[in-house]
Amino acid sequence: MNDSTQCMGTHCERSDYRPDIHGTLIPGRRGRLLSVLYTAGGAGPHPVVLLFHGIPGCERNFDLAHFLRRAGFHVLVFHYSGSWGSDGDYSLTHDLEDANTALNWLLADEAHGIDKHRIYAVGHSLGGFVCAHLTACRTEIRAGVLLMPCDIGRLPQIAAENPRAAETIRQVLEDSALWLNGTSGEALLEEAVTHSREFRLEGLAEPLSRKPVLCIAGSLDVHTPPELHCAPLERAVQNRGGVMFHTVSYPADHFFSDCRETVAKTVESFLLEQLSIEKS
Repeated sequence: MNDSTQCMGTHCERSDYRPDIHGTLIPGRRGRLLSVLYTAGGAGPHPVVLLFHGIPGCERNFDLAHFLRRAGFHVLVFHYSGSWGSDGDYSLTHDLEDANTALNWLLADEAHGIDKHRIYAVGHSLGGFVCAHLTACRTEIRAGVLLMPCDIGRLPQIAAENPRAAETIRQVLEDSALWLNGTSGEALLEEAVTHSREFRLEGLAEPLSRKPVLCIAGSLDVHTPPELHCAPLERAVQNRGGVMFHTVSYPADHFFSDCRETVAKTVESFLLEQLSIEKS
């Protein structure tokens, strides 16, 4: 068999057009970011999705990465500084810096057939916080998807509105710190409160009002109840005249455990719709 083809049964394809997976170490401000690029099959260039997991990243949504790859997207998953083998110390500020580093790496890459005019961001939980900031601040991100987003910047407001929900976040930070380098639950809580003004997602309403954004909420989500996390952002965007922010809710927990395929199809449909709009 020629090296340029691979055959399975009666089906043959050029090997350089087949789906693949590429482990890479992205150079960052604090050292290397452990990353995985899932590349779609077929001749490129391909649109790409930056997929952000939450804290500490026990659920990294690799199934969603595979799902989107089958739809024709390259997907980059990386681990923030101080988590899952990436160098440096973990912090919320570092999460945002690392997101920009990962995007810059995609924009500079010439080896994997990336369509640099069609880059999208998807983030789950605290990754939704990261996703919202990157989508708002970087013109290269065409649209964003927030999956059960955690608006960590609203923590003081959440504490006033629903002390039990704020305590849940505090406990998550405490538990997550055990998995992370160079931090503690107390340090993460202090950082969230100290930087509340710049972290709050409502502060991103103006730039997000000019981009398509989908928020997927879970009515059974006790970690980031949508009325405390997603709804305030949606109202802020609407108050600025934004009409491209849409929320979809499913009877699901924070990890959409029993409807993952449904959520994946919703994300896929939204992103394919963006591609269709851009082509028209």
